[in-house]
Amino acid sequence: MTYNSFKNNFLKYALVLLLLTSSCTNIGEDPLALRVGAEPSAKMRNDNGIEHYKAGRNFDALLQFNQANMADPTSGEIHFNLGLALWKENKKRKGAKHFKQARKLAKGNPSILESPFINKVLKGD
Repeated sequence: MTYNSFKNNFLKYALVLLLLTSSCTNIGEDPLALRVGAEPSAKMRNDNGIEHYKAGRNFDALLQFNQANMADPTSGEIHFNLGLALWKENKKRKGAKHFKQARKLAKGNPSILESPFINKVLKGD
């Protein structure tokens, strides 16, 4: 392999890597904390999920958000957080289902109801 062919291949692989990492979804939304008076174990799991999500440990965040959802399936904030984490995992259909559920259970929360990201994902729904 010549230097030029090595350089060309290296540049191609670097470009592919750059495109793959830049295609990781930058949602522009942060996960939501639960409201005062939330079910304690749901709050604990949700808080743990937020920490994992912000640290880039999306798999761990999903585990925590799922457990929070089991403790309180009526929380729009938890469904919102599940939607974000699933979207980052490129599980867009599942994420959209949780965004729809978050809207239904929002209880007036403007962070959910007025979310530009959710509105974009669910336009027409």
